[in-house]
Amino acid sequence: MAPGAKLTLSITYAVLSVLEPLPAQISQKDQQFLKHTFSAYLPSAYTSLNQKTRVRFGNGNIANYTVRPEKNSEGKDDPVRQGPSLTYGPYGEIPAGAYEPVSVRYEFTKPIIHVTRLERDIEVSHWGGNIATEERYWLTNRGAALKDQFSRVQWQMSMYANPATSALKELKYPLTVGSGDAYFTDDIGNVSTSRFRSNSREALLELKPRYPVFGGWNYNFKVGWNADLSKYLRKLKSSEGYVLRVPFLEGPKMSEGVEYVKVELRVILPEGAKNVKFETSVPFVESSVTNHLTYMDTLGRLTLAITSINLVDEFREREIVVRKPSFPPWNAYERIRRCLNPK
Repeated sequence: MAPGAKLTLSITYAVLSVLEPLPAQISQKDQQFLKHTFSAYLPSAYTSLNQKTRVRFGNGNIANYTVRPEKNSEGKDDPVRQGPSLTYGPYGEIPAGAYEPVSVRYEFTKPIIHVTRLERDIEVSHWGGNIATEERYWLTNRGAALKDQFSRVQWQMSMYANPATSALKELKYPLTVGSGDAYFTDDIGNVSTSRFRSNSREALLELKPRYPVFGGWNYNFKVGWNADLSKYLRKLKSSEGYVLRVPFLEGPKMSEGVEYVKVELRVILPEGAKNVKFETSVPFVESSVTNHLTYMDTLGRLTLAITSINLVDEFREREIVVRKPSFPPWNAYERIRRCLNPK
């Protein structure tokens, strides 16, 4: 930057596992309230000359919040409440690393969807021009626990009015247009309470767990689907090789959001692939290239394995790009060419 020039930065970050249900236990029909503790000051490594923090909620039912004894720099009460939002500040000069704890307790009668582990496999097959995706979830609802035993009768009666609930009762997966052959299983077996819509405009997988997942309850399940490889793979014009571009994270897209503690992604390439390079804008902690043996394989399939931690569903828009995988000369190029250009 030139001397005296100015630059505006927009920084987005997510913090996992910080919401605390208060009270920790509620009845099946009760509203859920969450407590969030944070700093009224911006977490910064630099001295701030002027700053303020605005917290916005889904509705205006804010039960309690911290009121600071000092006025803000404008001489007003701190914080200032305006409908469903609170504004702490503005403040004058604040030193680097300053921390001023405040807390807010507010209504959030929705599930807190917390995925402790996600295993995601993307298997590329040039023989059938297909890309098969399978995801295995270990899911928990971190909302308030049930104070009494679960009543199936009460739950079925409430479904007619469809009230707000802290239990997880459905998941919606928007997939790539053209996806098909979707399935949904859990530890017991096939789950029939699912619906899959696929047409020229959308591919939506709607899942209903075998039981409503209340606070503190777990649900482990598996979903999978197929898609046309030509939507993800293209041949390089400048040199031999191909580029495979696939989503790093798909999964459910819910209004309340989803958080992932650990995501293990595997991209399984056709047998004989080598010289693989990849890039992604998703932060990861570990990557490796291994060999995956499956039916009818002789050498095994080169597999790119990537591990990420502490992700949120905003990463659904990010991709992983596998560049220049080369194949042996035994008709592999020809089969991929036919996949990309069926005519």
